[in-house]
Amino acid sequence: HTGTDYETTADEQNIDIPIFAICQGPLALKKYASGYGGVAVQQCQINNEVVTVIYGHLKLSSIMQKTGATIKAGDQIALLGKGFSAETDGERKHLHLGIHKGAEINLLGYAQSQKELSNWIDAETLLNK
Repeated sequence: HTGTDYETTADEQNIDIPIFAICQGPLALKKYASGYGGVAVQQCQINNEVVTVIYGHLKLSSIMQKTGATIKAGDQIALLGKGFSAETDGERKHLHLGIHKGAEINLLGYAQSQKELSNWIDAETLLNK
């Protein structure tokens, strides 16, 4: 799995859950993507390394920034999509947070080999410091 899944609680199933940027940089992509539903991709630098950050399972219509707009760390990007709907591509209500090394947009949700995973950064190692 290329990202970290952040689960919601039973109490959060029918309320809006805002998702905030983890870094500063431009919104590179916002669209519906198979496996994610609504997805936003942000380009930024983490620890002086260029990365793309994938925020998956979002309510696409809640992404107010235009592609190319700079988003600061802590800015709201979107709301989580409704569980088991088109907004999450049929998945449960949760955030898929993937961090890919480099500026290339890669929406891969699952890697087929350990080598493929080497281009991904574990969000847990960054966010729990």
